[in-house]
Amino acid sequence: MAKQTAKKSAKKTAAKPATRPRAATPGAPRKVTKAQLIDLLNTDLTKEYSALIQYVQHASVITGPQYDAISAELTVHSNEEHQHAITLSDQIDFLGGVPVVDVADIHISPDSKVMLEQDLDGELDAIARYRERIAQAEMLQEYGLRRALEDILVIEEEHARDLQSALDL
Repeated sequence: MAKQTAKKSAKKTAAKPATRPRAATPGAPRKVTKAQLIDLLNTDLTKEYSALIQYVQHASVITGPQYDAISAELTVHSNEEHQHAITLSDQIDFLGGVPVVDVADIHISPDSKVMLEQDLDGELDAIARYRERIAQAEMLQEYGLRRALEDILVIEEEHARDLQSALDL
C-alpha cells in the first residue's frame, strides 16, 4: 500500500527549459521552530526520493557517446541520494517527527542534455536548501543535525560539479 501511495504522489513532468542557476538567497536564513524545521526536512526528504528516482531513470535512458562516463556516475549519484534520504529520515525521527513517504516532482526528458540540466537544477536547489537548513539547525542548537546536513551538502556540491563538467559549464 505504501508503494502505491508513493507512486501516486510521484509526479512526472515533461522536459521544460532549465531555470538555472538557483543560488542561495543572500541574507540571513529564516528563523524556524523545531516543528517547522521538521516540516522543512520532510520537504527535503521528498526531493531526495525524487532525485534518487530521477537519477535511476536518467542513467538508464541517457544516450550518446559523450555521456558514457556520466551515465555510470548518475547511478552512483542515485545511491548517494538514497543515503541522504536515510540520513534525513533518521534525523527527522530523532527530532520527534515522522519521515514522509511522498515523492516530489520527477523531471524526465527524451533529450540527454536536458536530463543533465534537470539534474543540475535539482542539485543547485538542494545546495541552496541545505545551506539554509544548516544555518537553521545551528540557530536551534541542533549540532548533530547540522553536521549530518553538512555531510549531505558536500556530496550535493560534488554532484553539481560532476554535472557541470558533463555539460561543459
